[in-house]
Amino acid sequence: MTYSINQPWAISEKYANRYGATWTNLDFIFEDKISEENFKTDPMNCAIGQLRVAGLHINMRYKDLISYSKSFETLISNIYGNRVSKTESFPVEIKGRTVMLVKHEIAKLNETINDALTVSLRSYELGLYL
Repeated sequence: MTYSINQPWAISEKYANRYGATWTNLDFIFEDKISEENFKTDPMNCAIGQLRVAGLHINMRYKDLISYSKSFETLISNIYGNRVSKTESFPVEIKGRTVMLVKHEIAKLNETINDALTVSLRSYELGLYL
């Protein structure tokens, strides 16, 4: 069973046309089964899942989610604080790979990372281990 944050297959064509393919396909897919023992003994290095952005599939660990959550929060605050154009692209680096994203795509990326982080922690706390 696939555990997805954004479920891109369920996004209507109206929103897909409005926001573009990158926004529509941005997603985080969890591992099929996250080891309870691995998360319990070394949670920071536990493989959580795969971030899918701009055609890239990037494997993420728990510590990556924490780190990128903080950095994307700062980036999105700066972008919206400076009132940049809707069409202006910004380079976003994720684990050594750079993608060019516009502000609404960066906002969704930030939201996706934060949701993945929250779901990972809650699943462990509840004993679900995804």
